Amino acid sequence: MYSPPLYIPHCRHPDVISMGMQPMGSHWLERSEHQAALTAHKQERRAALGEAVYKVLPEGLDAACELARKVSEFALSEPLPLEQFPREEWLWQASLAIHEDLVVMASIGGEYTMVAASLCSPSHWRLPEKIGRPMSRIHDPIPTIHDRLTPKIDRVFEFLTVDRPVERFNWSIQEDDVLFCWPLDHEQSFAPEHPLFYRVERQTLSRLPESEALAFTIAVHIDPLESLGASPGAMQALFDAIDANPESVRRYKNFDVLAPALEKYRKYCHP
Repeated sequence: MYSPPLYIPHCRHPDVISMGMQPMGSHWLERSEHQAALTAHKQERRAALGEAVYKVLPEGLDAACELARKVSEFALSEPLPLEQFPREEWLWQASLAIHEDLVVMASIGGEYTMVAASLCSPSHWRLPEKIGRPMSRIHDPIPTIHDRLTPKIDRVFEFLTVDRPVERFNWSIQEDDVLFCWPLDHEQSFAPEHPLFYRVERQTLSRLPESEALAFTIAVHIDPLESLGASPGAMQALFDAIDANPESVRRYKNFDVLAPALEKYRKYCHP
């Protein structure tokens, strides 16, 4: 018998291309019972992929260090000895101590640009394709986003204040329970018996007081898709959400290639 997932955002935000911003709850960073495994995962990913999971641009170094100090001072029982490491490594050392991945966006030429990231659990995107690019270009592959969300994102970024951080949730379905997900080969298909998993990102967004850059934190949670059956109405809401999204979005989120494997979960809609 499964327990329901910690977060079930599709019940509140069925549209997968939505802002869903809200004031941050009671906590900034999450405490994980599996921190040792998360740290090992990050170390393994960087050893294997290097700058594909960790990169600090020169123009982002001060903001990255500021975020690292904030993580160290506010999230940990004992501050990290950051000064023992080169400044270029501070953000990495901070990320090893917490559940979350960390991303820094700084205003450059009037646009918020990704200038630093420790990203060991991406949800179907690649850091080398995004680092150094403004947010409008980072979101280019996402169907309908420029018409529907880009102006709203720009406004949130512009008016976010130090004392009013926000949070949002992304949700998706994936074909395994791994944290590190680069984009699927879209010609791939999955058999009806293939197990699927419910993936949620809890993202927080806050402004750093010194650099005035924006700090993203991203905590990933993965549960067997069956676990939605433990929350009344959650599985039906999932299928309603999938069916309601336009074809371009369903393809972008891999719902089309996962469709044969999804069908068996409909039995949880009417237990």
